[in-house]
Amino acid sequence: MPLSQAFVLWCLISVPLNRKNLVLASLALPVAFIVSFVVVPPRSTVTLHASLVVSKVDVGIPGISKLYEAKITNKGPWPVVVTRCNAIDDAGGKETILAYAIQRWNSATSHWDNIVAWDKSSFCKPYPLGIVEADLRNAPLWPGQSLSTGGEATAARLRKGDAARFVVLTGEAGDSSHSIATESFLIDEEVLHPDVPFRVRH
Repeated sequence: MPLSQAFVLWCLISVPLNRKNLVLASLALPVAFIVSFVVVPPRSTVTLHASLVVSKVDVGIPGISKLYEAKITNKGPWPVVVTRCNAIDDAGGKETILAYAIQRWNSATSHWDNIVAWDKSSFCKPYPLGIVEADLRNAPLWPGQSLSTGGEATAARLRKGDAARFVVLTGEAGDSSHSIATESFLIDEEVLHPDVPFRVRH
Protein backbone atom coordinates (compact mmCIF):
# COMPACT_ATOMS: atom_id res chain seq x y z
CA MET A 1 0.00 0.00 0.00
CA PRO A 2 1.38 3.48 -0.85
CA LEU A 3 2.60 5.49 2.14
CA SER A 4 0.00 8.22 1.63
CA GLN A 5 -2.83 5.71 1.79
CA ALA A 6 -1.27 3.92 4.77
CA PHE A 7 -1.01 7.22 6.64
CA VAL A 8 -4.67 8.04 6.07
CA LEU A 9 -5.69 4.54 7.15
CA TRP A 10 -3.61 4.87 10.31
CA CYS A 11 -5.23 8.21 11.05
CA LEU A 12 -8.72 6.79 10.59
CA ILE A 13 -7.98 3.93 12.98
CA SER A 14 -6.07 5.83 15.65
CA VAL A 15 -7.90 9.17 15.82
CA PRO A 16 -11.13 9.29 17.91
CA LEU A 17 -14.24 9.65 15.80
CA ASN A 18 -16.13 12.91 16.11
CA ARG A 19 -17.65 15.40 13.67
CA LYS A 20 -14.45 17.46 13.29
CA ASN A 21 -12.28 14.40 12.65
CA LEU A 22 -14.78 12.97 10.15
CA VAL A 23 -14.66 16.25 8.20
CA LEU A 24 -10.86 16.16 8.22
CA ALA A 25 -10.88 12.53 7.08
CA SER A 26 -13.27 13.30 4.23
CA LEU A 27 -10.84 16.02 3.07
CA ALA A 28 -7.77 13.83 3.52
CA LEU A 29 -9.03 10.91 1.42
CA PRO A 30 -9.14 12.74 -1.95
CA VAL A 31 -5.77 14.35 -1.15
CA ALA A 32 -4.32 10.90 -0.43
CA PHE A 33 -5.80 9.63 -3.70
CA ILE A 34 -4.09 12.40 -5.68
CA VAL A 35 -0.78 12.08 -3.81
CA SER A 36 -0.79 8.31 -4.32
CA PHE A 37 -0.57 8.84 -8.08
CA VAL A 38 2.56 10.92 -7.51
CA VAL A 39 4.15 8.47 -5.06
CA VAL A 40 2.91 5.43 -7.00
CA PRO A 41 2.40 6.36 -10.70
CA PRO A 42 -0.63 5.04 -12.63
CA ARG A 43 1.63 2.52 -14.45
CA SER A 44 3.15 1.10 -11.26
CA THR A 45 2.93 -2.69 -10.92
CA VAL A 46 3.34 -2.79 -7.12
CA THR A 47 -0.30 -3.77 -6.54
CA LEU A 48 -0.41 -6.35 -9.36
CA HIS A 49 -0.11 -10.08 -8.75
CA ALA A 50 0.83 -12.49 -11.55
CA SER A 51 -0.28 -16.11 -11.43
CA LEU A 52 0.15 -19.09 -13.74
CA VAL A 53 -2.86 -20.92 -15.18
CA VAL A 54 -2.39 -24.40 -16.67
CA SER A 55 -5.15 -26.22 -18.57
CA LYS A 56 -5.23 -29.79 -19.87
CA VAL A 57 -6.29 -29.40 -23.50
CA ASP A 58 -5.82 -31.29 -26.76
CA VAL A 59 -3.84 -28.65 -28.66
CA GLY A 60 -3.21 -30.79 -31.73
CA ILE A 61 0.55 -31.04 -31.11
CA PRO A 62 1.83 -34.61 -30.58
CA GLY A 63 3.24 -34.93 -27.06
CA ILE A 64 1.76 -31.65 -25.80
CA SER A 65 -1.36 -31.72 -23.62
CA LYS A 66 -1.29 -28.38 -21.77
CA LEU A 67 -1.98 -24.73 -22.39
CA TYR A 68 -0.21 -22.18 -20.21
CA GLU A 69 -1.18 -18.58 -19.58
CA ALA A 70 -0.38 -15.80 -17.13
CA LYS A 71 -3.05 -13.82 -15.32
CA ILE A 72 -2.55 -10.52 -13.52
CA THR A 73 -4.88 -9.27 -10.80
CA ASN A 74 -4.98 -5.82 -9.26
CA LYS A 75 -4.90 -6.49 -5.52
CA GLY A 76 -4.50 -2.86 -4.52
CA PRO A 77 -7.04 -0.16 -3.69
CA TRP A 78 -6.37 1.97 -6.78
CA PRO A 79 -6.63 1.38 -10.55
CA VAL A 80 -3.49 0.62 -12.58
CA VAL A 81 -3.20 1.63 -16.24
CA VAL A 82 -2.49 -1.48 -18.35
CA THR A 83 -1.98 -1.76 -22.10
CA ARG A 84 -4.15 -4.49 -23.58
CA CYS A 85 -5.30 -5.79 -26.94
CA ASN A 86 -9.01 -6.17 -27.65
CA ALA A 87 -9.09 -8.79 -30.39
CA ILE A 88 -11.51 -10.77 -32.51
CA ASP A 89 -10.25 -14.21 -33.55
CA ASP A 90 -10.88 -16.11 -36.78
CA ALA A 91 -13.90 -17.86 -35.22
CA GLY A 92 -15.53 -14.55 -34.29
CA GLY A 93 -14.69 -14.81 -30.59
CA LYS A 94 -13.66 -11.75 -28.59
CA GLU A 95 -10.77 -11.66 -26.15
CA THR A 96 -8.64 -9.15 -24.30
CA ILE A 97 -5.00 -10.15 -24.02
CA LEU A 98 -1.72 -8.81 -22.65
CA ALA A 99 1.75 -8.77 -24.19
CA TYR A 100 4.28 -11.08 -22.56
CA ALA A 101 7.63 -12.82 -22.76
CA ILE A 102 8.48 -16.47 -22.11
CA GLN A 103 11.76 -16.91 -20.28
CA ARG A 104 13.91 -19.99 -19.60
CA TRP A 105 16.24 -20.27 -16.62
CA ASN A 106 19.89 -20.48 -17.70
CA SER A 107 21.73 -22.34 -14.93
CA ALA A 108 25.13 -21.60 -16.52
CA THR A 109 24.67 -17.83 -16.22
CA SER A 110 22.09 -17.82 -13.36
CA HIS A 111 19.94 -15.62 -15.54
CA TRP A 112 16.51 -15.71 -17.20
CA ASP A 113 16.80 -15.76 -21.00
CA ASN A 114 14.00 -14.62 -23.31
CA ILE A 115 12.73 -17.42 -25.54
CA VAL A 116 10.01 -15.33 -27.13
CA ALA A 117 8.75 -11.81 -26.43
CA TRP A 118 6.00 -9.68 -27.92
CA ASP A 119 7.12 -6.29 -29.20
CA LYS A 120 5.39 -3.38 -30.93
CA SER A 121 5.81 -4.95 -34.36
CA SER A 122 4.08 -8.21 -33.41
CA PHE A 123 1.66 -7.56 -30.55
CA CYS A 124 -1.97 -6.82 -31.31
CA LYS A 125 -1.56 -7.34 -35.04
CA PRO A 126 -3.88 -9.48 -37.21
CA TYR A 127 -2.38 -12.76 -38.45
CA PRO A 128 -3.74 -15.74 -40.46
CA LEU A 129 -5.80 -18.31 -38.51
CA GLY A 130 -5.52 -16.14 -35.42
CA ILE A 131 -6.53 -12.52 -34.93
CA VAL A 132 -8.62 -10.92 -37.67
CA GLU A 133 -9.25 -7.59 -35.92
CA ALA A 134 -7.26 -5.92 -33.13
CA ASP A 135 -7.49 -2.72 -31.12
CA LEU A 136 -4.66 -1.61 -28.80
CA ARG A 137 -5.84 0.26 -25.71
CA ASN A 138 -4.51 1.80 -22.48
CA ALA A 139 -7.15 1.43 -19.79
CA PRO A 140 -7.35 1.09 -16.01
CA LEU A 141 -7.32 -2.33 -14.38
CA TRP A 142 -9.63 -1.73 -11.44
CA PRO A 143 -9.16 -3.21 -7.96
CA GLY A 144 -10.09 -6.90 -8.03
CA GLN A 145 -10.05 -7.09 -11.85
CA SER A 146 -7.89 -9.57 -13.78
CA LEU A 147 -6.50 -9.84 -17.32
CA SER A 148 -4.75 -12.72 -19.09
CA THR A 149 -2.13 -13.29 -21.76
CA GLY A 150 -4.31 -15.96 -23.38
CA GLY A 151 -3.26 -19.58 -23.67
CA GLU A 152 -0.29 -21.03 -25.51
CA ALA A 153 1.48 -24.40 -25.76
CA THR A 154 4.59 -23.19 -23.94
CA ALA A 155 6.13 -26.67 -23.71
CA ALA A 156 6.37 -26.72 -27.52
CA ARG A 157 8.85 -23.83 -27.33
CA LEU A 158 11.13 -25.53 -24.79
CA ARG A 159 12.66 -28.83 -23.75
CA LYS A 160 11.46 -31.25 -21.10
CA GLY A 161 13.09 -30.36 -17.78
CA ASP A 162 13.45 -26.65 -18.53
CA ALA A 163 12.36 -24.13 -15.90
CA ALA A 164 10.29 -21.34 -17.41
CA ARG A 165 8.20 -18.34 -16.46
CA PHE A 166 5.93 -15.70 -17.99
CA VAL A 167 6.83 -12.02 -17.80
CA VAL A 168 3.67 -9.99 -18.36
CA LEU A 169 4.25 -6.61 -20.03
CA THR A 170 1.70 -4.15 -18.67
CA GLY A 171 3.03 -1.19 -20.65
CA GLU A 172 4.01 -0.97 -24.28
CA ALA A 173 4.85 -4.35 -25.86
CA GLY A 174 8.58 -4.90 -25.65
CA ASP A 175 9.00 -2.53 -22.69
CA SER A 176 10.01 -4.56 -19.64
CA SER A 177 10.11 -1.51 -17.34
CA HIS A 178 6.42 -2.14 -16.63
CA SER A 179 6.30 -5.88 -16.15
CA ILE A 180 5.57 -8.58 -13.60
CA ALA A 181 6.70 -12.22 -13.60
CA THR A 182 4.86 -15.38 -12.61
CA GLU A 183 6.42 -18.04 -10.45
CA SER A 184 8.66 -20.44 -12.33
CA PHE A 185 7.30 -23.76 -13.58
CA LEU A 186 8.90 -26.98 -14.85
CA ILE A 187 8.31 -28.19 -18.41
CA ASP A 188 7.28 -31.85 -18.12
CA GLU A 189 6.47 -32.78 -21.72
CA GLU A 190 7.90 -32.26 -25.19
CA VAL A 191 6.93 -32.33 -28.85
CA LEU A 192 7.10 -35.87 -30.25
CA HIS A 193 7.52 -34.87 -33.90
CA PRO A 194 9.35 -31.51 -34.00
CA ASP A 195 9.64 -31.65 -37.80
CA VAL A 196 5.83 -31.35 -38.17
CA PRO A 197 4.54 -27.74 -38.30
CA PHE A 198 2.30 -26.73 -35.41
CA ARG A 199 0.65 -23.68 -33.87
CA VAL A 200 1.88 -22.71 -30.40
CA ARG A 201 -0.56 -19.93 -29.58
CA HIS A 202 -4.24 -20.84 -29.23
